[in-house]
Amino acid sequence: MKNDSAIIEYSLQEAHAAIAAELRPLEQELLPLPQALGRINATSIFASHPKPSYTQATRDGFALAEQPHVLAESIAEFYIRGERAAGCTEQQEIQPGQAYRIMTGAMLPGNTARVVPLEICREKGTKLSVSREALSKKQLYIRPQGQDIQQGQCLVASETQLGPDQLLLLAENGEQQLRVYRRPRVAVICTGNELIQSGKRPLPGQKVSTNGILLASLLQEQHCDLVRSITAKDNLDAIVEQLKSIFVQDKPDLVISTGGTGPGKFDLMDQVVACLGGNPLYNLLKIRPGKSTLFAMIGSTPLFALPGPPPAVRLLFYELILPGLHRLQGLANHDLASCGLVDALLTEPVRLRQTGHLALKTAIVTVCDGYVRVRPTKRLEPMNAIMHLACTADGKAGHGEIGRHQQVKVRLVGPLASSKQHQ
Repeated sequence: MKNDSAIIEYSLQEAHAAIAAELRPLEQELLPLPQALGRINATSIFASHPKPSYTQATRDGFALAEQPHVLAESIAEFYIRGERAAGCTEQQEIQPGQAYRIMTGAMLPGNTARVVPLEICREKGTKLSVSREALSKKQLYIRPQGQDIQQGQCLVASETQLGPDQLLLLAENGEQQLRVYRRPRVAVICTGNELIQSGKRPLPGQKVSTNGILLASLLQEQHCDLVRSITAKDNLDAIVEQLKSIFVQDKPDLVISTGGTGPGKFDLMDQVVACLGGNPLYNLLKIRPGKSTLFAMIGSTPLFALPGPPPAVRLLFYELILPGLHRLQGLANHDLASCGLVDALLTEPVRLRQTGHLALKTAIVTVCDGYVRVRPTKRLEPMNAIMHLACTADGKAGHGEIGRHQQVKVRLVGPLASSKQHQ
């Protein structure tokens, strides 16, 4: 029995729904554009002017009028009227028979018919000779006003994570401040009598507390503010008092604990939630690893209580906590259950325990010849995906092994997930 508490068992999809129902986007704030990398844009931003804002040359050469001054059998001649450098703002009109020397990116004179690259022109004094063959080519070397972006076009929609490409567009649009959602303030408490701080030599029966470092790194990747990270012994009163202190002093938007979620004598997180007057939404999940996982609201603050093993903490961070962070950061309309899930072909067989639960396994995804392929990670190999090995209709996860070339669902994580989101 789980610390005499009511058992609330959910599937992963039900857990996502419970998280989504409780969490709301944080307040909005104005930030200088250079500081907005990774933040979630709160409002759609539209182009205040076209891009390019003027019709320009795409090569160094000569801007030509439609009609040459002299048209011979193979050569056309123009009078060189002047020069247009990049940055020149003077408005000019090109007349029949005229040419202007022009630089790449410079504004074209009005009525320009085409630009001819410098290397295929011949200058002699104020005269310019161009072959008729060059004048017949389709390539005009002109970039029209508004070719890339029309005035009023949406540049960045709301609920978009701002990457370098978005910031470049917005800088070109003249934006100096952006309205974004506030960064989540997160507190971490790692519980366990066996835990000691990094840098100390563990005695037999002790372990270095690494979940704090792991979670700090993952939270930094997700543009969160870690307001406190502590290690606590398996003592109910001590854990409760430390969490009370965190709530009062640090005012976190989200709390993550590790350890203390199983059915054992020293697994105290169910009791901790009860002592804090919390409302548990679930305390058991139909997944492996992570069966003994708890999500509760302590007042208006969500608390995710994860098991202690770091491999499970990392998997569950992506599967449960990251969707919650996305809600807080303003991604309120994203589908938590399917976001990041893609189909992939196994390149190696995977053995499973027949637990009847969804199995999560660290994986490596590669893309080759248009196919997404996946395999389990090897020892000490960093993952870039999580395999979702679903149960069959009879409630068992396969027959002990999923064979090579079988299609499975994978959740992309890290840079792979970010690149997919920005597409």
